[in-house]
Amino acid sequence: MAELENYDDMSVQQKWNILAMVANMYYNSNLTQNQIAERLYTSRSKISRMLKEARELGIVRIDIKEPWERNLDYEAEMKALFQLDNIRVVKVKSTETENIERSIGQVAAYYLDSIIKKDIIVGISWGNTLYHVVKYISANNKKNIPITVVPIMGAANTPIPAHDAIDLAKELAMAYGGEYRYIFAPLFVRSKELKDELLQEESIKDCLELSRRADVILTSVGSVSYKSWKGFLNEETLQGLESIGAVGHIGGHFFDIEGKELGLSINSRIIGLSFQEIKGCGQTVCIVCNKKKSAAAVGAVRSGVVNTLIVDEFSAEGMMEIAK
Repeated sequence: MAELENYDDMSVQQKWNILAMVANMYYNSNLTQNQIAERLYTSRSKISRMLKEARELGIVRIDIKEPWERNLDYEAEMKALFQLDNIRVVKVKSTETENIERSIGQVAAYYLDSIIKKDIIVGISWGNTLYHVVKYISANNKKNIPITVVPIMGAANTPIPAHDAIDLAKELAMAYGGEYRYIFAPLFVRSKELKDELLQEESIKDCLELSRRADVILTSVGSVSYKSWKGFLNEETLQGLESIGAVGHIGGHFFDIEGKELGLSINSRIIGLSFQEIKGCGQTVCIVCNKKKSAAAVGAVRSGVVNTLIVDEFSAEGMMEIAK
């Protein structure tokens, strides 16, 4: 098609006709850009530019039908209140926990799929919310992508082992057909000296080094007032944390409503990434589906650790009420 050589000098109608033809070949006939270029005696880069122009002019309209509804008004408000790169506020049909967890699981799985690439390193923390997200991914998103999933913290010794970072790392990796690593150590140890000694173990040291290079970290947020660590930290400790302004924790690091990490003695006994190391990750995705964790979510976002938030609209309401 020699006239493509004069494409820049064509009338608007002529360009429109050619762009529509190229778009039909690409989107409806499923020809590759190389195949179209060969048929029209031009370069692949020119076809790529023409497809982009077709989208910009509205000749091609891509309508993505997400399997859920988003509250776009809340998303706009949340972006104005918090410094977030990405946010998804999910509409839910009822306040039932099961319904919210299912909707959040779908959205988180869909979002993760959109950013997962070959050879990516995914760090993961622990908790009930992440358990439901990973279970949804495992049941619905079987793929074959060579990724590596690694815990960002030692074992939290939760009452339900499947909620711990070790099990979650394995299940998420298997869902994508990737690899996983373990940190064979508890999250908190009895002394700084023991921590320093354990960090000399090659398996622990190598796993933590890998987690520091994570491209994406998946986490939820624990709430002090909601007692989401009840059974791991005793009631007296939890009350003590509340009394000094703690609202939540990520990866064992407790912070206040402004997102400032609290200088607790247990910080020196944590086996896992530091608060600053988590903050240094390219993208930390925090998933929240419980309004009782709204204060913890506000602190997490304000800390700068979280730059992508996936949240149900009830929890988003709670966050906005606190922040305004």
